[in-house]
Amino acid sequence: MREWYLLRTKTGEERKAQRYLDGLVEGILLPLGKTQIRQRSGTVERIAPLFPCYLFALFALSLAARKVRYTPGVRDIVQFGGQAAIVPHWVIDQLALRCAEGPVALSKPSFSPGDAIKVLDGPFQRFEAIFDGYLSGTERVSVLLSIMNAERRVVLPTHMVAAAD
Repeated sequence: MREWYLLRTKTGEERKAQRYLDGLVEGILLPLGKTQIRQRSGTVERIAPLFPCYLFALFALSLAARKVRYTPGVRDIVQFGGQAAIVPHWVIDQLALRCAEGPVALSKPSFSPGDAIKVLDGPFQRFEAIFDGYLSGTERVSVLLSIMNAERRVVLPTHMVAAAD
């Protein structure tokens, strides 16, 4: 029976795996997103996988698992408890619908330099800080923390900060 499975790819090789899997499996979904990143020459738009190192494939596990695992660019079929993880069809339908018109526009940054923020996790959890800027697109942030009567710049993943109450 054919099902949708989540495949882990080698770093940066999602498109390579997609090319090699084409024709080997019945369906492939590699959701892409657009984001803005800063470079020396200015801000540029970048199109990248929404889920880095992952893609979705439709196939019969009993017939194609070995071929899929040994496809260039693929690391393995994602498993939980030793069983290949089946992705529900409604999840694939929703992702395909969102990506039907091309790469999804990812949300714009929500912080501006000087905004008061709080750290949600990690060694600086519950600290309040001042937002300094985004690094690597919107994946990392630079914040200023007041520690021991001095301001220190700290780089954190974006998901570890939120607007101060």
